[in-house]
Amino acid sequence: MTEILLALPDTAERARIAQRLNAAGLNCISAATGTDTLSLLGAPRFSAVLLDWQYPDMTGLDVLHEMRTRSLDTPVMMLSHRTSVAERIQALDGGADDYLIRPYHIDECLARIRRLVRVYALPAASGSAAMCCIADLTVDLKHHVVTRGGKRLMLSARECAILECLAQRPGVTLSGSQIEASLNKTPEQSASATIPVYIHWLRRKIDDGFSRPLLHTVRSRGYMLKA
Repeated sequence: MTEILLALPDTAERARIAQRLNAAGLNCISAATGTDTLSLLGAPRFSAVLLDWQYPDMTGLDVLHEMRTRSLDTPVMMLSHRTSVAERIQALDGGADDYLIRPYHIDECLARIRRLVRVYALPAASGSAAMCCIADLTVDLKHHVVTRGGKRLMLSARECAILECLAQRPGVTLSGSQIEASLNKTPEQSASATIPVYIHWLRRKIDDGFSRPLLHTVRSRGYMLKA
């Protein structure tokens, strides 16, 4: 079941959004404080979270920082009256996936929530899932198509194979030799290009132009994909 966490201190605002989401077949869980929000996030991942800029006990940025520190990759939209570019950047760089300024039209809010759910949809629980999603990066294992932010990335067969290897184990560090071992059936081989070289090329294609890097090097250990 698709569940949305409405972490908003304003009771009327929560009720208004929940009513529309429930009518669309989405289940809503409510929280009014930062502490309650973080306690609820210990459960299985929500499909999306709406955070407020300010709670009675802490700021929304504090909640967001704690979420990302815990490696919780739940997609987040922040709602705020603050309109400055600097504050929007602060939220997005802090790990928010979207930022909506009050007052807003309820239909736009719902459309943005639907987008978060769609773009960041969890892959199927089965190990044979054909789609891997890490933040706004989508890896189609069946058709070998990779997109980020809705834009298709043009990868070589070997780059795609390396990315698929990492995407199937998000948050797990894989050594160069482990990645190499998974590529023994890849048709495109090159004796002159090592895994670190391909990782360099992949990072340029995946992360350049985006505020949040997804492809990480773990010093002396290997590489991982992680939001």
